[in-house]
Amino acid sequence: MESSLEKIETEPAPRIRVCGIVDGFNLYHALEDFRHAVSEGDRSRYRKYKWLCLRTLLARYVQPLTESLVGVEYFTAYPTWSPDKKLRHATYVSALINRGVHVTFGEFKLKTIKCRATCKQEFQTYEEKQTDVNISTSLIDLAESYDKAILLTEDSDQVPAVRLLKKLHSEKRVFTLPPIGRNSKELTRVCDGRFTMTEQALVDSQLPNPLPIVKDGRQTAFIVKPSSW
Repeated sequence: MESSLEKIETEPAPRIRVCGIVDGFNLYHALEDFRHAVSEGDRSRYRKYKWLCLRTLLARYVQPLTESLVGVEYFTAYPTWSPDKKLRHATYVSALINRGVHVTFGEFKLKTIKCRATCKQEFQTYEEKQTDVNISTSLIDLAESYDKAILLTEDSDQVPAVRLLKKLHSEKRVFTLPPIGRNSKELTRVCDGRFTMTEQALVDSQLPNPLPIVKDGRQTAFIVKPSSW
């Protein structure tokens, strides 16, 4: 006899939308200069991992059954005073865009600094501008598009932005992911948790070299990793 009870089909719970927000210079300097090196040679131990796929890296911190990585935001600026450096960085940015990363640019500006040593001479250097503000505003501006943010930075300047996000959207969750070898106790305190970046994560998240460019199902070009950074 057939049961008179109808089977009720339940809709699967919606996935938690995760957005990765990456401080490009914070990550670059951590890879360029290992802060806890035991020798001068050890300072460069992570430089070989700069050809890094940010989508692959951040996907490692997303729960595959309950969460979905809906976007990766990368914040950087071009070193316009050096054509070679700019070209290398532009090559990497092109690779990231090819992998679906959205890039927001700041800029470098000249700044006059007075030597703190005995000479007391003034000299000019380039200082990156806008990236911190761009990250902060995007964290708030994009809030409707995500449920959980992974903030890849150690910069405590983002503490006020996280606090404001929590004030405006108390249901949002923010996790910090400091670059390898770095930490930020202040930022961790205002976030919902902290992930740890490992060397194995960097190994497993490298872009192909060369990186094929596929359009309409066929390879049309490729991007080659710069020989140096």
